[in-house]
Amino acid sequence: MGKLSIKHTIRLLKIVMILLITFGTVFKTYAQEQKQRKCSLNGYISYMNSNMFDTINNAWFIDNQLHNRLDFEYFPTDNLYFTAQLRTRFIYGNSVLMIPGYADMIKSDNGYLNMNWNLFSEKNFLLNTTFDRLYVKYSFKSLDFQLGRQRINWGRTLVWNPNDIFNTYSYFDFDYEEKPGSDAVRIQYYTGAASSLEVAASVNYEERTTVAAKWLINKWNYDFQFILGEMEQYDYIAGLGWAGAIKNLGFRGEATYFKPIDNSDTTREASLSATVSLDYMFNNSLNITAQVLYTEITKDNPITNFATFYTSNLNAKYLSFTPWNIFGSVQYPVIPLFNVTMAAMYYPKIDGYFLNPSFDYSLSDNLEFSFIYQFFKGKFPNPLTGLNEKQQINFAFLRFKLNF
Repeated sequence: MGKLSIKHTIRLLKIVMILLITFGTVFKTYAQEQKQRKCSLNGYISYMNSNMFDTINNAWFIDNQLHNRLDFEYFPTDNLYFTAQLRTRFIYGNSVLMIPGYADMIKSDNGYLNMNWNLFSEKNFLLNTTFDRLYVKYSFKSLDFQLGRQRINWGRTLVWNPNDIFNTYSYFDFDYEEKPGSDAVRIQYYTGAASSLEVAASVNYEERTTVAAKWLINKWNYDFQFILGEMEQYDYIAGLGWAGAIKNLGFRGEATYFKPIDNSDTTREASLSATVSLDYMFNNSLNITAQVLYTEITKDNPITNFATFYTSNLNAKYLSFTPWNIFGSVQYPVIPLFNVTMAAMYYPKIDGYFLNPSFDYSLSDNLEFSFIYQFFKGKFPNPLTGLNEKQQINFAFLRFKLNF
């Protein structure tokens, strides 16, 4: 594969951008013309520049990404719903060039069906597309039946979700707002305005199944949920979650206990993960959130440091690399078009912390600009010396996003 000059890179970027915009516009027009058939199409196009470095004076790891999302919905009847949602990314920069196996990592698919493809993969760039939603939903009276790639969101809190056993997401992956889905079948029966019974089953790429039932009830102005099942044929699970308020203070939480199915498997251990969060919004729209997570660190936990924590596919059993995790955030709209957020995490065991300031500015009704900064510092064992050494890493992101 030959080298790609800056001139050719810019030309290729222009072609990809034009194709994405044209593709989205054509389908948007088609959906608008077919309103009588109950079709809709929307999505967005974004450009994001990413910069990673340990200190500002050392070499920077720089990446760029064009990101397009198309969400197609079809309502053939009042009872039937279908959606296909396509995520396409054009990535170029140091990660593609320098990280071994990066292209394979991007095209990996955790679902039973492989719906993630690298359309082009060269030395300096790749073009990836994936269906992260592709399902049909049938509703009849109080019953909903859903089949296909979908998001089953059982989490109740913002940052860590021990109840989210089907498709756990990473708080750090802010650019993936839709969050991952799973190949599943889901049945919901609504027993009241705020109560339901739900059964779901999913299969992952290893052909391991996750099966669970959830009972949701409303009592004392609180939503309570109770979960029983098994996750990936490794662990039995029992979970509890709630969402409500103490006067004007939002009060949420969830906990899950994991017990290995195979008692003879000495590589796995039972564990408990539990989290509680509080949030409050002042009259001036200042919003404050605090959350605490306790999770038992078992010997089968694959997360050993912040790098694996940041890049790994998390699941509900492995939510962190330290037992205690503390989160706090403050969000304030300085003016209606300009929003400022400051978030932080503290990890007592490693004397570490994570800082995450961000700024969002609306340039027009459909166009927004964001600056996001992430900084982590903590002590981890050096595999060569065995001694704890301080590590730090910086991430800086610039993003323009156009919704249509």
